[in-house]
Amino acid sequence: MPVRSQFVEVIVNKAVEAVDRIFHYQVPDRLKENVKIGSVVAMPFGREKSEGIVVGFVDEPEVKSIKEIQAVLSPAPLFHKDLIDLACWMGDYYMCPKVSALQCMLPAGLKMANEKVSAKAVDCAYLCDAGSNLPLMKVGPKQKEIVNYLQVHHGSPVSQVLSETGAPRSSLKSLLSKGLIRVSREEIYRDPYGVKNFITSVPEVLTKEQEAAVQAMEEEYVSGKKPVLLFGVTGSGKTEVYLRLIEKMIYLGKQSIVLVPEIALTPQLVAVFKSRLGEKVAVLHSGLSLGERRDAWMHIALGQIRVVVGARSAVFAPCPNLGLIIMDEEHEQSYKQDNIPRFHTREVAKERCRMQGALFVMGSATPSVETYYQAVQGAYRLVTMEKRIANRPLPFVHIVDMRQELRQGNRSIFSRLLQDKMVQRFARKEQILLFLNRRGYHTFVSCRDCGFVLQCPHCNISLTSHGGNSRLKCHYCGYSIAVPNICPQCGSGAIRHFGTGTERVEEEVKRLLPQARIARADADTTSRKGAYDEIYFGVKKGEIDVLVGTQMIAKGLDFPQVTLVGIISADLSLHLPEMRAGERAFQLITQVAGRAGRGELPGEVVLQTYSPEDPTLISASKQDYGGYYRNEIMKRETSGYPPFGTMIRVLFSGEGLTVLAKNVEIVARYIGTELTANEEILGPAPAPLEKIKDRYRMQMVIKTNDLARTRSGLARGLEQARRDGFPHKNILIAIDVEPLNMM
Repeated sequence: MPVRSQFVEVIVNKAVEAVDRIFHYQVPDRLKENVKIGSVVAMPFGREKSEGIVVGFVDEPEVKSIKEIQAVLSPAPLFHKDLIDLACWMGDYYMCPKVSALQCMLPAGLKMANEKVSAKAVDCAYLCDAGSNLPLMKVGPKQKEIVNYLQVHHGSPVSQVLSETGAPRSSLKSLLSKGLIRVSREEIYRDPYGVKNFITSVPEVLTKEQEAAVQAMEEEYVSGKKPVLLFGVTGSGKTEVYLRLIEKMIYLGKQSIVLVPEIALTPQLVAVFKSRLGEKVAVLHSGLSLGERRDAWMHIALGQIRVVVGARSAVFAPCPNLGLIIMDEEHEQSYKQDNIPRFHTREVAKERCRMQGALFVMGSATPSVETYYQAVQGAYRLVTMEKRIANRPLPFVHIVDMRQELRQGNRSIFSRLLQDKMVQRFARKEQILLFLNRRGYHTFVSCRDCGFVLQCPHCNISLTSHGGNSRLKCHYCGYSIAVPNICPQCGSGAIRHFGTGTERVEEEVKRLLPQARIARADADTTSRKGAYDEIYFGVKKGEIDVLVGTQMIAKGLDFPQVTLVGIISADLSLHLPEMRAGERAFQLITQVAGRAGRGELPGEVVLQTYSPEDPTLISASKQDYGGYYRNEIMKRETSGYPPFGTMIRVLFSGEGLTVLAKNVEIVARYIGTELTANEEILGPAPAPLEKIKDRYRMQMVIKTNDLARTRSGLARGLEQARRDGFPHKNILIAIDVEPLNMM
């Protein structure tokens, strides 16, 4: 609604700590009808003109000398009041500029006042009354096809009509001249899945566990809206439970958001949801074109979309009538954003549901330790599903000791057992999934004479070989070189490749099964738009025999013909220098093992490891979450790690190591004076990844039981340091509240 006061509260569109607060401006009479909460406006700021977002009204300004808004830059408000409130909460909780939170809520094509992408208008064809009633034998065969098509697809774009019918433009012009159809120029909705034909599906018969889960969550929506953890084993039918909840929301006139951890998972969910719910579903993620994102965002904001499916950023979908947020695979690390604003989708979704009176549902077969602890303590409602659909058994897991394989002369990346199982499955025309959480051909290149490892000159990271060993590439900055013939350090020709990546796994499969149809799904093969969709539907249709991939194939996918899963190296994520390394290893292995045996045929898993006695691997092989959790929660309590405390990571980066270290020590002292004895400071010390993109990195970690108090003390310490000129202007500080990645 238009502004009722002559003064408004404005957040300046500058992601700078110094201006991260509310400013008051006067609204001139000529703009009063156009200024609304969420409007983007132009106003004087200091000695220059700036942009800002109107976030509220005020009766009396803070200062006597007040400036006027000069113009309204957005034809309509870009932000609902609910999203503005959420951005302000994020700014306080994650210690980031509030405008940074607002900026990340908009799709790339809609950046504040400067809209990069506009609406798209095309010619659309409609049947006239005469065309609808005319006997079809009075027109030619191609004209008849156009009429038949328009009877079903009224108002379709002309280009789509001609493409789908195969009719020439002359046939359409003939119908137009006869007055049987009409063509009008219209704005269209660029739906990335609009041209796909989804077979309409009907609700499945629910199991008793599914019925109980749906009932419990519907009760929670009505009575208390406490967050819900849906803890169900892989293959237990969580997606059907989600669909029933969404259908209930549609009946109540509410909108739903369904979050997935990877863009790769969206084609599967979109196919399921579109088949069931039709055009009520929209997709939001970074893999779409700017135009597709802009159109989806606009349709959602107008309430024309009932269900939004997307990755992390979809939590900000502008739903005016939000009733439900579902966070599938809630344990996934990709739900945490690594750059400003460094938010966790779970916490943002939980707060948004609280603000808008919506239900928040988290689903996982391997919930994060923190989430499961909250459910056990009663902060969340725990709903469990312990059986697979049709009582299908969990896959049998074989643990193979790769040390023994080496002793017996097998130097292949595949154990003899895995090779035998692959040959058997291929002969039976069943599908195989091979998992290795490392892309590339080899993981590093080294000299056998002097031990020199080829590293990126801009990052302290070993280079990974790609393209069949022809080139070396840095996965952090993109630096690339040809593989040298001699060692740059000692001049020896003993350059050798070590380790294994998905490229090499793919090549080894070709040697073992030369007739097999093989696909590889990793960051290299799925960067092109639509590439993952092609792989996914290829497996679904039975056009691919063996799928090799990284963690993007480890969760959420439902391929009934996959009966064998091979985990090439279960040790990869187990021994990283992080407190959550074991948790991630357990989750990945359990999830990828759960891809086997989801149809009528039983499944098997071959887990290859050099640490077969590791308790985490043993628990994962049995899909024993309870056993893993009991062991892990005791270790966390002893050390004071989450959920028994929380952490804030302060990361410093600069171009010179000496200057950086000196400044970090000084700033750390300022911070330390503002903290209490109840906070524990680790560091400052070099970060595990000490150099990235020519910038050295140091960090300090603060452990606390009172996050609000620690945030306040940290802010005071940094403010005082900046007043005194520290750190140096070319040193950057990144604050990560509740970090997941300590590298």
